[in-house]
Formats: sequence, structure tokens, C-alpha cells
Amino acid sequence: MDRWMRLAVGAVVLGLVLWLHACRLGPPPLVPDLGGTHIASGAEIDADDKTVGEILTSFHRTDDALRRQDLDALMDLYSESYRYHSLNKERLKNIWRDLFREHHAFSTTHIFTKIKVEPAKPRPTAEITCTGSIWAISNRSGQRVNIDSWFGEAHYLIDEEGVWRIRGHAWETPEGPRFVISSHPFF
Repeated sequence: MDRWMRLAVGAVVLGLVLWLHACRLGPPPLVPDLGGTHIASGAEIDADDKTVGEILTSFHRTDDALRRQDLDALMDLYSESYRYHSLNKERLKNIWRDLFREHHAFSTTHIFTKIKVEPAKPRPTAEITCTGSIWAISNRSGQRVNIDSWFGEAHYLIDEEGVWRIRGHAWETPEGPRFVISSHPFF
């Protein structure tokens, strides 16, 4: 009886430890993200409504292209002058192609907390502060996995012929790199 009592106490202690540490066993939740592109309540907006709508349209088209795994439509979000560390648009396209081979059922979340548009330049530019994530299901494991996530990162966009496209990201603006390196090339 002593042995069974020790096992019972051990099981209770293990359960208590797991509960206290908020450990969760099993796969991650099926819908760990909001999905889509949203403007946070209280977001700082320094742009007219029409321009904000155009920027949102670019991201909504991208969300749709990612769900369909349409590589060409997805790459339409990126400017021909896209640069991020050693990546250009063509190298980024190859990364997305590999991700599409290895995963399916992609979803993204973008929550914009700041949109600042500079209309006075030859071509309008925008800086968007964004928190978000990319999720997909792994073809190997069948598990939902986080491809990328970011908090308060800046996307630098440019208006190319009426379409807003990403030109770079935080810490690597089109004017040149800074000293801190961010690791989120996708969005």
C-alpha cells in the first residue's frame, strides 16, 4: 500500500507542477491567430482615409494570395526595389516557394498600430508599425506551426503606380541599414 500511496502523491505533485506552470500538453490551438489585416483601436493614423484604404487593400490581397498559395500574387506585395539585409525580391520569392512546398493552410495576422504616410516625396511612402504572425500546417508533421511572428515592427511601403508595396522593414529602411538587425523578412 505504501508504494501505491507514493505513486498517487507523485501523480498529484506532477499535476500540480504542470498546473502551476501553466503547461499545456498536446498540439497548439487550431486557430492561434486572428487572421487578416486589422487597424488597432487607438492606432496613430497620419494619412487620409483613401490612402489607408489602399494600404489595407494591398494587405487584404496578400492575405488572400497566401491562403491560395498563389506565389505570383503574393509577390505583388513587394516592391521591385525590395531590400532586407541580403534579400531582394527574387531571393524572397524562392523562400516563399520553399515554404509553400513544406506547408499548407497558411494564415496571417497583421495589426497596424501606426500608419504614417509621406505624400510630399516624388512617390508617396508609408511607415506602418505592425504586430503579427504567419502560421501554417507542416506537410511533414501535420502540426500547425508558427512560420514567423513580430511585435511592433515597421514596414516601409512605397506607392508604385497606385499600388502600395513593401520596400523594406524595421532597421533596414531604404536609406540604409542601422546597427540592430531584425529577423522578419516576410511582412
